[in-house]
Amino acid sequence: MSGFIHCLLSFCILGCICYSSRAWHVEMPSNMKALLGSCLVIPCTYDYYQYPPHNPSRVVWYQYRDRGYPLVYDDWNPNKVIRKFHGRTFKVSISDAKQCSLQIYPVRWSDHREKIYPWVDPENVGRSTYRFFDKTVTIQVVERAEKPVITFTGNRKVGQTVTVMCTVYHTCRTFPPTLRLNIPTQGNKPTHYSRSDGTTETTLTATLNIKSDLQEVECTVSYTGGVTERASQTLKAECSFFPLTIQPTSQEFLEGQASKVTCTAEYTCPKHLPKFTWSYGGTTDSPEISKIGDAHWRAVSTLTLTTSANDNGRYLKCTAEFTRSQRQAVGIYLRVKRNMLSRGWSFNSPGSITGMRGSCIIIPCSFTYSTDRPTGLRVIWYLYQSSGYPPVFDASQSAVGEFRGITSLIGSVDGGNCSLKIERLDMSHNKDRLYPWVDKNPITSYHTVGHTFYDKTTQLIVSDHAQEPQLSMTEIPTVGEQSRVSCNVRHTCITAPPVLTLSGITGTDRTIDRLVSDGIWERKVERIWTVKEEDQSVNCTVRFHGGQEASSELRLHVECPHEAIKMVERPGNATEGVAQSVICFVSYKCKKNTPTIVWNYKDMQSSFDDKMISSDTYRAVSNLTFIGSLGDDGKSLTCTAKFYSGETSDSATIHVKQYERQAEEIDPHDTFHVLAADVPFRFTALTRSCVVIPCTFQYPEDTTSLIRGMWSKKTGGIIFHKGQSHVLDHFKGRTKMLGNLREGNCTLEIDNIKSFDNGPFCFHAERGNDKYRFNNSCVFIVMRASPATPVMTPVPTEVDAGSTITVSCSVTYTCSSHPPEFSWSVSNLTSKVTDTNTEQGIWERNSTITFMVTGRDGVHTLTCTATFWRGKQQASSVELSVKGSLMYQFRSSVPVTMPVSALVLIVIILAAVFGVVICRKRKRSDDSLRPPRPEKRRSLWDRLSRRYPESSERPPRPEKRRSIWSRFSRREEDGRIGWQNTRRSIWNRFSRRQDNTVNLSVGYVRHADNCHLQTSKPALPSPKENWKPPRPAKPKVSSAVVSGNDQM
Repeated sequence: MSGFIHCLLSFCILGCICYSSRAWHVEMPSNMKALLGSCLVIPCTYDYYQYPPHNPSRVVWYQYRDRGYPLVYDDWNPNKVIRKFHGRTFKVSISDAKQCSLQIYPVRWSDHREKIYPWVDPENVGRSTYRFFDKTVTIQVVERAEKPVITFTGNRKVGQTVTVMCTVYHTCRTFPPTLRLNIPTQGNKPTHYSRSDGTTETTLTATLNIKSDLQEVECTVSYTGGVTERASQTLKAECSFFPLTIQPTSQEFLEGQASKVTCTAEYTCPKHLPKFTWSYGGTTDSPEISKIGDAHWRAVSTLTLTTSANDNGRYLKCTAEFTRSQRQAVGIYLRVKRNMLSRGWSFNSPGSITGMRGSCIIIPCSFTYSTDRPTGLRVIWYLYQSSGYPPVFDASQSAVGEFRGITSLIGSVDGGNCSLKIERLDMSHNKDRLYPWVDKNPITSYHTVGHTFYDKTTQLIVSDHAQEPQLSMTEIPTVGEQSRVSCNVRHTCITAPPVLTLSGITGTDRTIDRLVSDGIWERKVERIWTVKEEDQSVNCTVRFHGGQEASSELRLHVECPHEAIKMVERPGNATEGVAQSVICFVSYKCKKNTPTIVWNYKDMQSSFDDKMISSDTYRAVSNLTFIGSLGDDGKSLTCTAKFYSGETSDSATIHVKQYERQAEEIDPHDTFHVLAADVPFRFTALTRSCVVIPCTFQYPEDTTSLIRGMWSKKTGGIIFHKGQSHVLDHFKGRTKMLGNLREGNCTLEIDNIKSFDNGPFCFHAERGNDKYRFNNSCVFIVMRASPATPVMTPVPTEVDAGSTITVSCSVTYTCSSHPPEFSWSVSNLTSKVTDTNTEQGIWERNSTITFMVTGRDGVHTLTCTATFWRGKQQASSVELSVKGSLMYQFRSSVPVTMPVSALVLIVIILAAVFGVVICRKRKRSDDSLRPPRPEKRRSLWDRLSRRYPESSERPPRPEKRRSIWSRFSRREEDGRIGWQNTRRSIWNRFSRRQDNTVNLSVGYVRHADNCHLQTSKPALPSPKENWKPPRPAKPKVSSAVVSGNDQM
């Protein structure tokens, strides 16, 4: 029994779990392809009808594993996401349903065949509610993207347009691929469509004008991550041939007169050049070929012919033969106008007239006689046929069936008027030809063999398409004013004119009818209306009695006027430094014409507001917080409203008076101790900057130090107190005591000065229960909207380029805790900044720089800019006329060019000397082969040289010739044996010191048995040295010389 209960209980628990799990469901694809390097968006939605989540927006994704729940995405715990998915998963929303969609970017190979699943509100929705891990999606990573698919829809003929669509399927909806076509897309944007399998279809559509029979279309798709694929397709189109047309220069050919007829062939492929032939003998010109549009060519053949009476009714045919056996033919019947004088009368009527189906038409006609007009004339109209004369109108008999009861004469026959009116035109009347007969008897009473009235017939053209009405305006419409628009259409039935209807605007109409030409009337409807801003266009619709309609539209570019700006709250008698509210407003039409209002004073706070005051009128208001100074007295304050079509201004004269100290009112019942203080009663401050108010006081000899100092408004309210809870909210965090009360310094700093922080502000103090007030301790702050202008020291009006100039720039300020900073428009060589306290609390900062004048000749600007605390700036400039810039550049380049030129010259001289020495050396080596002589006469170069060729033989002489360098030296050469010696350095050769040695020179000949030893006088030392008696120097001799002495 217990086992049965256990089984029954388990079955109930499983049933509850199954039932609860069916209360939820998750929709997402089971498999998704992902492009390597791109992104993957897994579409996922969920829904429920029981057990709603506590946090529906909370979605967590897990990696499917037999054990555990590895995190793929968790916006609450992003650091717990497993490493392979860390930083690459994001929640996305792609529809309005309950979303659990996930984005993976970028896709990696490691994502291949991964199974993941979402979990909605995992903290509150458990697995007993829904087994989320039973619904997984498997990721399949691919390396190559799918190629785009190109499709064409439309008539594939040259000259026509087809729709080109490039489509690609992907799984990255948030970063879709980019599609590009090699044809113009007219700015079309791709469309995106989500498919049921989780992929997205992206399509780029363009319209292609087919210009040739073979046209290549290529589509390129670029995926996120850099993968690109291309596809191309050739569009094969058919060449088209337009119907051949023939056109005479006039509707009628005059007998015996030359006339021209043109035959026109139009085609789309230039390779199909037509060849024209005519069925009538005449002069034919060469065809004229022209291109009249993209893939549209025209060939025109002109025939010149002279017709005769026998040509009347003859068929003139034009044939055009294209390549590939394409042939077209067209023709007309010749209407030769014969001389009417043979019948004694003639008439005039149009060759054709157009009317609307269901409407009436009047064929204008007039006749004349060449002789006296007979009496009893009748006017009969006939329908032209190849045989017979069916009447269209005859007062004595019925008309032919289709014209019966709908024709009548208009005008007087006695007046030569034969006009015919036809009521209720029908399409069966189209292309019927009518002609009149004016005589006492009908046309059948005359012999008419060989004669026809075709050349004078009037062709009826019945149209079922209404002509578009014409809209016009005489002036540009202005909002709020009355304007006039007219709509007109031409017609042929004055008794039943068409109906014109205007829409888009409301107003009053006036209808006007007038005769334009024979048989043509014009109906005009004029509407007068009051223009509104929203009036964009006016439409005119015409409706004929046959039911035909046509309409046209006229865009209205309405103008938006504005009134003159007015200053409603003008500045009165203001006190210097005290802010005033000045208001300007301007009324204007159209919301889009909202102006900008500017003032002629800068650095002053202003506000702007606009609102609607009537159906089409708006008002713009600018409120300026004006702070006047004594220098503004008598000047004008101007506000200007700038519209896109112009501007308007209004001004007021400013009256500013100086602040005067107010008498202090002392309450005789107060218990304050009175001390003396030194505070300026009037002090200037720059708005938005800071101000440091100097304040000092003296202690009486019997008074100890004060404990607490306070500043307050004279009208009440503390602006500084050590306890911030006592300070007014307006001044909290902006005031600070800079002075030390124990030293009698009560200096106050107010930062971020507001426009209305004038005061007066007074200092008082406390010590225990004793309270102290001070005489002359109140200060009134005079506000300045703009900082003081820097003052520059004079500079020369003309300066030379390269010269050095020293200039100073100074400016006053009252914010000593944050002095202004200077900047110059030139780079300086030296710079120095000093601060000076000019008077009580007013400081002056001076910047002195030294700079070198550079640049081209002309006028240059030197600017000094002072930037005050919290950003306000003021600048001062002077002009310098620079001259001599070319000479300065030359002088600057001399120190570089002169050493280079000298070095090049020295190198050239040394190269020349070296070349001469080499040549002479070669020559001496050749001379050594000659027999010796007592003394060879040496050349100039040999005399300057210190060496002789070893092979040359020379007699001994008392002293060896010295080199050119040693000759300029004051020192004697070292003793040497023969002609070989140790060369001295260049410095020793130019030295003035003398060696205290004996100069010994030895000379010998090749076969001599004796040698000569010669000593020279020792050189005397320089007078600048200490003189000592010279010591005889021992000559240095080689071993060869010693052996010679032994023999002596």
